[in-house]
Amino acid sequence: MPDEQLDLRISTERAAGLPDRVPVMQPGQGDGPFDDPDFLFEPWWPGVRALAWVEHGRLTRLRAEGMAEPMRGFAELADELPERLMADGVVLDGWLLALDEGGWLDVDLLRRRVAGDRRAGRPAFVAADLLWTDGASWTRRSFHARRRRLESILLDGDRCVVSHALRGEGTLLAEALGRFGLQGLSARNLRARVRAGVAPDAWLRLPIGAAQRPIERPRLALIQRLPLDDGSAG
Repeated sequence: MPDEQLDLRISTERAAGLPDRVPVMQPGQGDGPFDDPDFLFEPWWPGVRALAWVEHGRLTRLRAEGMAEPMRGFAELADELPERLMADGVVLDGWLLALDEGGWLDVDLLRRRVAGDRRAGRPAFVAADLLWTDGASWTRRSFHARRRRLESILLDGDRCVVSHALRGEGTLLAEALGRFGLQGLSARNLRARVRAGVAPDAWLRLPIGAAQRPIERPRLALIQRLPLDDGSAG
């Protein structure tokens, strides 16, 4: 699915309620996997980048690349995502996915969802970053702080999870993901703040390598349980 730029501009913060628009950071393009203890590595999910607003215990807004009405196309998330959050006044940055009946990631079902077919698969949301929480902006804090807070407030469920990640060892994670046929890796600088636009010093998209025949189909639950020391920024 082609990448598109989210049409979200920098907003001024306001004391009451969440902003309508927030800064959106875009990744730079890297050459390939690398190891660095200052970076957190995770899959480049085969989904649609999206921001989710949760306020007063409700999913109030969902904005996604290439979708006019993502709240309608992924309506099932309105129940599950707020139930998994242990905080309010939250804006999450992540990926919309579509799963088949067995829980495997399915790009064809996702395309049908984006085109408006609400019967196509089961929707899922993988959170990768935290932009607001408790009604306050976290965009000026380091990714290390944002990620730790995200992991503490979003409890993994069947379809709403914090992205599986590995600190420092991008080549190891790339090798583990290769068997699923995934072709991209996300690398985020743990010290970086959020800023609008392309920020290659803060975030990189890394190719895993030439397309290869997958040994296994990518399944959300299986990727989340890869036998690696996960996450954390901590």
